[in-house]
Order: sequence, then structure tokens, then C-alpha cells
Amino acid sequence: MSRNPNVDLDFFDSSLSVAIDSENSSYIKQVLRDKIRRASILVCLIGNGTAWRDWVDWEIQKAYEMGKGVCGVRLKGSHGRRPPELVERNAPVASWDMEQIITVIECAAARRG
Repeated sequence: MSRNPNVDLDFFDSSLSVAIDSENSSYIKQVLRDKIRRASILVCLIGNGTAWRDWVDWEIQKAYEMGKGVCGVRLKGSHGRRPPELVERNAPVASWDMEQIITVIECAAARRG
């Protein structure tokens, strides 16, 4: 997508390379809020255990509250369930296919509040 001259796209990878070393939930929430604030679309990568991970639903909920577009992309070969917040909000989810990924990102962008 980044090489397509017809797509105006900037990538900002706000994933954490090192886990937030804190048990202070207020601090963790602030760090996550700052990362979500910088994005226009939150793409939830769905693996086999994503739905049970700490903070996933909270991040999705905050993205919606901030008016961000939200979508999901299933990691190649994964069969895990979708996080409950994606299900409740009927967020678009793609399989590991570039055309589907582009479609759900565009859909998420159109649904921003």
C-alpha cells in the first residue's frame, strides 16, 4: 500500500517493542492513550490469543471514544476469536489478504466519528 502512488498513506507504528514496565494501570492507560491519539485508524492484529490479552478491549474502546476508525486483521494462519469490542461494534475484519486489508482500513476510515 505504501508504494501505491494513488494512496496517500503514512505509517506510524506505535506498537510496543518493550512491554510497559508497570503495574500502575493509570500509567499504562496514559501511555496507550498517547499512542492511540496519534493514529487515525486503529488496526487490531488478531492472533490466536488476542481476545484474551490484557488491554486489547480497552484500547479498542478508547479508539472509538476518540473518534478513530477501528478494524481488525487476522494474522496469517490464526484462528482465534475476535476481541469482544470488535464484535460488539461490528468492526470490519480482514483475513491476511492485501485487498481485504485495504478494504477494511478504508471502511474504518469512513466510519470514524
